[in-house]
Amino acid sequence: MTRDGTTMTVAFGATALGVSSVSLLAPVLPELAVRYGVSVDLMAYFQTAVMLPGIVTGVLAARLARARGRRLALALCLLMFGAAGVALALVTTFPAAVLLRVLQGIGGGGLVALSFQIARSVSPRWRVRAIGYNAAVVSTMMVVLPLIGSTLGGYSTAAPFAFYGLALPAALVVWRVLPAGGQGGQPPTASRTSRRGPPREVLGILVMTVLLNVLVFGWLLLLTPLLLDANGVDLTWRGWALAVQSALATLATFATGRWRTRGSFAVLAVAGWGAGAFFLVGAGVLPGSLAVAALVGAGVFYGILNPVLAARIGAVAEGAWFGWWQSCARTGQVLGPVVAAGLMAGLPITLVLVLGGAFSAVVAAVVLTRSVRPGNG
Repeated sequence: MTRDGTTMTVAFGATALGVSSVSLLAPVLPELAVRYGVSVDLMAYFQTAVMLPGIVTGVLAARLARARGRRLALALCLLMFGAAGVALALVTTFPAAVLLRVLQGIGGGGLVALSFQIARSVSPRWRVRAIGYNAAVVSTMMVVLPLIGSTLGGYSTAAPFAFYGLALPAALVVWRVLPAGGQGGQPPTASRTSRRGPPREVLGILVMTVLLNVLVFGWLLLLTPLLLDANGVDLTWRGWALAVQSALATLATFATGRWRTRGSFAVLAVAGWGAGAFFLVGAGVLPGSLAVAALVGAGVFYGILNPVLAARIGAVAEGAWFGWWQSCARTGQVLGPVVAAGLMAGLPITLVLVLGGAFSAVVAAVVLTRSVRPGNG
């Protein structure tokens, strides 16, 4: 295997494990609630516990990689993520499970940030494509992981935790195949730029990353099952609807790859936010099965936007902002369900969907306005 091939394989593997912390266990949360002797609504804390540390550890892992090398940083993250994940199979009390999820989140928070840094380190002609493929791994695993979790959960409530054990041999592989030392040639200006504060373009990308993940984790992942249930869709078909939603995101990522390679980031950003507005408003105003189809189709907007934001942030300061980018993603992932649930407490789901679409339309308009100003590409 070529050096670029090995590098991309490591990056994709780290991403696949990094995104498994939530999606893998989502189908078995009711069974885990019984295992821990708590009500199912408390399992929200179980899921949040693994996401919160990533708001901080994404940045810290990226800094450790710059100071000590990606090999050490990624191996440590994998070891902590895997050890805490496997240990979950040994505990049956809720406080112990939440504590282990926090520890798992400390390791997991750095995995995706480091994976994009590693994907960016391939030769320049493959760089944008590698970042796009890595983003496609995220949406692909969102299809696969719930199916793995539900299948393993059919054997035992503890069985899904075995998946996290893959991180332990992965750490050994990383230690063997990645070079030791620093990042190899990263100019010191990148870290100085990080200390001065983000350039305006970076700040815009980070804000859009938060907003994107608020809509994905609040509107798509939370409201989609609720809308399906309101339209009489049973549990089995709800799972397949979420799988199709994520599959559409993956297809959108691959379909727009040529545009990313050409550097058409502004066009794709407007198209992505515009797609979000179209599908979310459609889900709010269309009747019955058409509303369901629109909300499932909304996966397209994530598939367009996420790789665009990742590729663009990777082009600034030799990828020095990837840690902050992942931390912003985690922030949106934590805030999304809270915001959506808060709106649902006082508004009908159809209006909440329309508000999400209107918000997406506003962001599309802002991006379009800025992109057509003189001097902007």
